[in-house]
Amino acid sequence: MFRRYVEDLRLIRPETRAYLIGSALMGAAYAVPWTLLGLYLDRVGLSKTEIGSVHSAESWGRALVAIPAAFVLATRRTTPILVGMSLVAAVAYAALPWMRGVGLFVAVNLVRGFADQVHHVAIAPFLFRNTSIRERAAAFGLAEAVHTLMAVFGSFGCGQAVARLTDFFGDETRCMGAVLSATALLPLLGAVVFARIREAPRPPQKRHPVLPALREHKGLVLRFAMPQLVIAIGAGLVIPFLNLYFQDRFGFKADGVGTLFACGQILMTTGFLLSPVILRRMGFVKGIVLVEVLSIPFFLTMAFSFHLPLAIGAFLLRGALMNTAHPIFKNLMMQASPAGLRELQNGVLGLLWGVGWVIGPLVGGWILDHTGNDYAVLMCATVVMYLAASTTTFFLLGPVERSAVRPDASVEA
Repeated sequence: MFRRYVEDLRLIRPETRAYLIGSALMGAAYAVPWTLLGLYLDRVGLSKTEIGSVHSAESWGRALVAIPAAFVLATRRTTPILVGMSLVAAVAYAALPWMRGVGLFVAVNLVRGFADQVHHVAIAPFLFRNTSIRERAAAFGLAEAVHTLMAVFGSFGCGQAVARLTDFFGDETRCMGAVLSATALLPLLGAVVFARIREAPRPPQKRHPVLPALREHKGLVLRFAMPQLVIAIGAGLVIPFLNLYFQDRFGFKADGVGTLFACGQILMTTGFLLSPVILRRMGFVKGIVLVEVLSIPFFLTMAFSFHLPLAIGAFLLRGALMNTAHPIFKNLMMQASPAGLRELQNGVLGLLWGVGWVIGPLVGGWILDHTGNDYAVLMCATVVMYLAASTTTFFLLGPVERSAVRPDASVEA
């Protein structure tokens, strides 16, 4: 099985390999605010509700651009769009920590989410067009894995950089800001790599109109939309506050959070790489539901445990399990969607993920502020959402897998 996986990876085309390198740099960049931003905003005096509003602003940016990006990517070359959005992201990263007032933090983080979302909307259709059925499962897993593996270096590196700079300069908050701002170098390098992708323009006959496809297949779009919205709200409730969970409950500092999040990214990467194995053994829907349900006991462990090793173990395994489902879900969505609908499906996916993460952090911050930072209540609410997501996935997408996915499905060039 491992030999077959390696053989599949060798079939990946050069343009896809170049894309994966650029994606790796973007993954490292994204991990820095994911690790430090909540801690930084807490240090400069924002409440949990205000921190949630800043996190939700990124998701507003994702939601607002998802559908327009899908329309543009359905008919235009991907390369110049990736380059332009990488440059926009670099400006947002550089400016973010130096804002004053909640409104400016919200505005800049919205732009950062806007730029990052275009990259994510492009992923699945780009991979689908540039892979054959043989290596597609491996390519989708690898795309998520390289993004997450580089996030290991981003999380660990930013935590260590803050600790070393603080030892030298003595102002931890300002050092956090400097590290957040310096992250702009990574999307700048990503723009250089994306510019090297040689992607031929698609001929007119391959530019499928989006709106007729949406009207014809609106039921299919809704079947994928509902589970995604529920899981996004559940994730948005708790994930933006995990760094504060370890700070408030166990006294972690920036370097400890960075190291822990880096270890979490390693486990997530392992999960992504295992997704083709799970897909072959379980199929699409059963594989997605299995990993979602298995993650729930680890959420409950984090909710009620005050024993640090137990909480760390639960945090690591939860992340590995939940993120294994992403490439399987995207692969199923691309396989089941006809030409002309794939970019829109990915745009709807991004829109709903954004909407879920607009709602989730706001509600999560409100829960923490009104329960005296009771993380058990927050995580139990997330468990309810994950159970709902796995149930809707099973009943809505099971028929899709049985009727629409063919083992011999050919690739659209």
